[in-house]
Amino acid sequence: MHFFSCVKYTNTILTMKLTYKQTERKPENSFLARQDTLPCIEQDWHFHKELELIYFMKSTGTRYVGNSIGNFGPGELYLIGSNVPHLFKNHKEYYEDENVTGVVDLIVVKFEKSFLGDAFLNLTESKRLQQLFQKADRGLKFSKAVTYLVHSYMVGLVGSNGLSSVIGLLNVLDILSISENYEPLCSEVITNTFNKNEKERMARVILYLTENFEKKIELEKVASIAYMTPNAFCRYFKKRTHKSFTQYLNEIRLRHACKLLIEGELQISTICYQSGFNTLTNFNRQFKGLMNVTPSEYMEKYKKDQVVA
Repeated sequence: MHFFSCVKYTNTILTMKLTYKQTERKPENSFLARQDTLPCIEQDWHFHKELELIYFMKSTGTRYVGNSIGNFGPGELYLIGSNVPHLFKNHKEYYEDENVTGVVDLIVVKFEKSFLGDAFLNLTESKRLQQLFQKADRGLKFSKAVTYLVHSYMVGLVGSNGLSSVIGLLNVLDILSISENYEPLCSEVITNTFNKNEKERMARVILYLTENFEKKIELEKVASIAYMTPNAFCRYFKKRTHKSFTQYLNEIRLRHACKLLIEGELQISTICYQSGFNTLTNFNRQFKGLMNVTPSEYMEKYKKDQVVA
């Protein structure tokens, strides 16, 4: 994950493709650990061979991991598997005010499965570690209790050197490997699902949807971005994401609605239309179908700290 001047966001987002990120670690280190405190997260749907631990201490937005969509916020820890496409995108206000500073604070750790060698990974004692890495191919979000347990280790990894840094990462991975308090983000393993051309096609589609979800979106327009007929595109999209085009678009819209409901500054009817829905009836039905509560119930339960988006 990288950061950049937020001004660039408006001019580049619609032209970006799914990109492969080369390793960032120094040759003398077996893994990368860094802390970033900057205005906003770079908009880049990407993948890399390293697994990635992402610990958000200060930041909010929408996450796209494989074929899953959700919100992210402070105090959350994620483990993304090798070659799993992902994008963590701040809400629009992060990019619109270039004078805002220090609104994103996170720790990123990138490492290969065999960062300590294949022999270590094949030890009997490393069985749970192997299982953790396999689960990470679906993307994992850990509970706040687990995040609390690894907080000091994650912070300690930044700036540490030598054997102590390796021990620190092993402590984190040991805690995560024995924990059952996590949420798989994808319904199935999606790594290596797309070939190069498919990745670029899906990147164009997803970026268009995330930038225009509040507007009326014509199927013909989205299909043209993928260079397909509408019928062929619908079949393709369902096969690759395991969700219909309409379902995927509605999830993007509903996650935005959750953000607005949490902020509590707008009426539900206004949130409905600002999230891209044409009628309040349809908005309420779709919202309850995804969140299992009505928009008003969601807002009230969040105030009571009973709902985590």
